[in-house]
Amino acid sequence: MDKYIIDGGVPLRGEYRIRGAKNSVLPIMAATVCKAGVYELYDCPRIGDVFAMEEILQSLGAGTRWKDSCIVIDSRNISESKISKEMMQGMRSSVFLLGSLLTRCGEACIYKPGGCRIGKRPIDIHINGLDELGFEIETLGEEVRCKGRCCGGTVTLPYPSVGATENLIMAALGGRHDTIIKNCATEPEIVDFASFLKTCGFQVHGAGSDTIFIKGGECLHRQDTMYFIMEDRIEAATYMMAVAGTGGKATFRNIRPEVLKSVINVLERMGTSIKSYENIMEVSAPRKLKSPGLVVTQPYPGFPTDCQPQLMTLLTCAEGLCTIREEIFESRFTHKKELVKMGANIEICGKNAIIKGVSFLSGTEVAALDLRGGAALTLAGLMAQGRSEIKHIEHISRGYEDFDKGIRSLGGLIERKKDEEQEKKNKPVC
Repeated sequence: MDKYIIDGGVPLRGEYRIRGAKNSVLPIMAATVCKAGVYELYDCPRIGDVFAMEEILQSLGAGTRWKDSCIVIDSRNISESKISKEMMQGMRSSVFLLGSLLTRCGEACIYKPGGCRIGKRPIDIHINGLDELGFEIETLGEEVRCKGRCCGGTVTLPYPSVGATENLIMAALGGRHDTIIKNCATEPEIVDFASFLKTCGFQVHGAGSDTIFIKGGECLHRQDTMYFIMEDRIEAATYMMAVAGTGGKATFRNIRPEVLKSVINVLERMGTSIKSYENIMEVSAPRKLKSPGLVVTQPYPGFPTDCQPQLMTLLTCAEGLCTIREEIFESRFTHKKELVKMGANIEICGKNAIIKGVSFLSGTEVAALDLRGGAALTLAGLMAQGRSEIKHIEHISRGYEDFDKGIRSLGGLIERKKDEEQEKKNKPVC
C-alpha cells in the first residue's frame, strides 16, 4: 500500500490536460460486450476501476491490450455470462455488465456490486426496469440471475439513475421491438455513451433529455470501432478546486465549460475568477475564498455529488458560514472526521453539513475512506500548513490517473511513498 506525503501552503500554477472520463469509459467498456467486434477506446484513463473492468471482460473471454492511452477490446470470443462474486464486489460499475450480457447472451448471472462506502446504492431500479422490459429475474441472496430478450415498450424510472439508464439502454439493444425509457439521467456521460453506441451502429436517440428511444431490430454494426472518450468533468472540477483552495492560477485543456456550469457558479461565488474559450479554461483564485452560501447536490445539471467532498475541503478555510445539503447519498460525509483532525469546523445535521471557515488547516495523518473523499483530503493537504500524510490512497487511484504527478506538474509538493507501517499490519502472521 502507498500513501501521499504533502507539504502544504504552495499555490498551484501551470497547465494541465484533463484525461478521459471514468464515468463514461466504464459503461462504454461494458457495452463492447453487446456485439462481437474489436473496439479501440482512446483517451482511456489508466485507473483502478478501468483495470478492474478490463479484468472482468477478460474473465468473460474478451481480449484486451493497451496502446498508450488507448485500450483495445476484442469481444468476438466472449462465451461466459457469469461474473464472480469477488469481481463484482470490487467495483460498483460491474453492474453494467448485466444489460450488455443479456443483449449478447440472452442470460446473465451477477452478484450485487461493491464499491465506495458512501451509502446505500441498491440496484432495485435496474432490476425493476429489466422486469418491465420482459426479462425473467431470479434473486438468490446476493446473486442475481436474468434471462430472456427485451420485449420493448415504455419504462419510467422512479429516479434519474445514471447507472440504471445505461443498463436499460444496453438491455434494450438486443430487443426486436422499440423501447422508450422515461425520467432518464441527463448527464453528459449518458450523451457520450449514446454517441459510442451510435458509432457502433445502434440507434439510440434522445440522450441528454429525460426520454431516450432505442430502436429494436438489427444493428448496423461495423466489425471495428474507434472512439474517443469525453473529458472527465469530475477530474476537471477536482483540479479547479485544488487551484482555488491554494490561491493559485492554472490553465486547463481538454475541458468544456458547459458541462461544469454548476461547479463554475459555486467557485465564482467564492471569489474565483474563471475564463474559458473553446476547450480551454483559466482559473485564478484569491488567497482567501468566501462562503457561497447554501450548496445542494443534485442530478445533472445540478451540483454533482462527486464534487461535494472536494468543495467541503475548500469551505473549511473560506470566510463565513456555509451549508452543503447532500441529496444523493446518505453517507457521503465520511471525510468530515478526517478534515476535523486537520482543524476544520464542521457539524453534520442529517443531510446537511454546516462548515464554518477557520484561519488555516494543520497538516496531520489522515486516511482516505472512499474515492472522492480521498481526493478531498489530498486537497486539504495542499491547503494545510505543514506536512500531511494521506493513507489508503488506493481509493484515489480508482478514479484519478497519477494524481500526484498531476499535482506536481502544477507545482504541488506531493510524493507517493510505500506505507510500510500499513504493509506490516496487513502482513499475514505465519
